[in-house]
Amino acid sequence: MSSKSYINDYVRFRTAIQAVSNVTGVKRRHILGQRRFRHYTDARHMAMLLTRQSTKLSLTSIGRLFGRDHSTIIHAINSMRDIMDISEEHSSRFSEVINEYYRLIKELQPDAIEVIVE
Repeated sequence: MSSKSYINDYVRFRTAIQAVSNVTGVKRRHILGQRRFRHYTDARHMAMLLTRQSTKLSLTSIGRLFGRDHSTIIHAINSMRDIMDISEEHSSRFSEVINEYYRLIKELQPDAIEVIVE
């Protein structure tokens, strides 16, 4: 087994949700919820984009995790990319989310290595 540990896509999805929650202050239940307040949808779209970037999951699978259709995931990803192109605030916030995501993944890896070795 290589020195890099395997962290499955579901763990990466949960970590993406946690990273977005930590940076934006939006609770996990609101990121995964149905409410359409702008603050919630921005956080949700960031989580969808980060999940797409950090996993090998299909759009349909990501949609299932968020309780949505794959076309909603496509719309969310495209919307977030468009917003980040024109808004420095959104772009820097997403950079913070990515940094938080990698910090959380680093914290998980020692545990993941122990589980794989056992």
